[in-house]
Amino acid sequence: MEESVPWIAPPYVAAGVVTELDGKPKSSGKTTFILKLCAAVLDGQPFLGHPTRKTRVVYLSEQNRASIRPALSRAGLLDRDDLTFLFWADCARYQWADVCAAAVTECERRGAGLLVVDTIGQFAGWEDENSAVEALKAMQPLQLAAGGGLAVVLSRHDRKSGGEVGDSGRGSNALTGAVDIVLSLGRVEGNAKPELRVLRALSRFEDTPRELYIELTEDGYIAHGDKAAIAEESARAAVRDALPCNPDKAVKEDELLKLTGDISRSTLRRVLEDPEIQRVGGGKKGDPFRYWRDANLSDQA
Repeated sequence: MEESVPWIAPPYVAAGVVTELDGKPKSSGKTTFILKLCAAVLDGQPFLGHPTRKTRVVYLSEQNRASIRPALSRAGLLDRDDLTFLFWADCARYQWADVCAAAVTECERRGAGLLVVDTIGQFAGWEDENSAVEALKAMQPLQLAAGGGLAVVLSRHDRKSGGEVGDSGRGSNALTGAVDIVLSLGRVEGNAKPELRVLRALSRFEDTPRELYIELTEDGYIAHGDKAAIAEESARAAVRDALPCNPDKAVKEDELLKLTGDISRSTLRRVLEDPEIQRVGGGKKGDPFRYWRDANLSDQA
């Protein structure tokens, strides 16, 4: 990790840094992701395989108390005295700059190092969401908050047409230009697990990966790596399912390629190096290698 960056949840959230998270409303899992991040930071537990720096959190939510309660329960965040919520409905009559100033004051009062705004569009109350002037005006209080040492995370809904990371968020792209890290969270296309998401990033910091596949489990998010890593993991599962557990029924490499579909021979050979995969045969013409899976080794692992 870059030593000069005061990471709170590396490589995405740092003190003095503004991070934007974009995604489709009600389907990408933005709020779930942010709440799981907050849970890790509040307890000083790892997030996506990286250590976090423990700190309190002030969270501005566009939802109301009733609608966000199930998400808080899933994240293990009910009745926390180190997590302070401000709901949009309670401050809708105030100007955004004043709301943000009050949130920063609350961070200072409670010793919170992380300020979350979910979503910026709701709290900023733009008359014209495509106005660069309004976007930059909305960002100024958050930039000042970061300048004072807070880590700031804001979320934004994707536009209907979507787009690449940095271009997908609703409203003016001037908002993206004003943040330090922009993330895009979305579902994975194709026949992927419903819990799998892809997190894409543009960042001022070299540590932030451009792409990371993540999966929401009962124990939180786990990182699977980039697209190539996901492809190999999928291939590993397909080969494992195709292999017999009886050496008398061991299959040749060409048979495995047919059974597993689109896997390349090079990927298959890497997968066949797994310790639980055994082979018989001499590896020559008339006596090729044939493969089977030792279920006992799998169970021990």
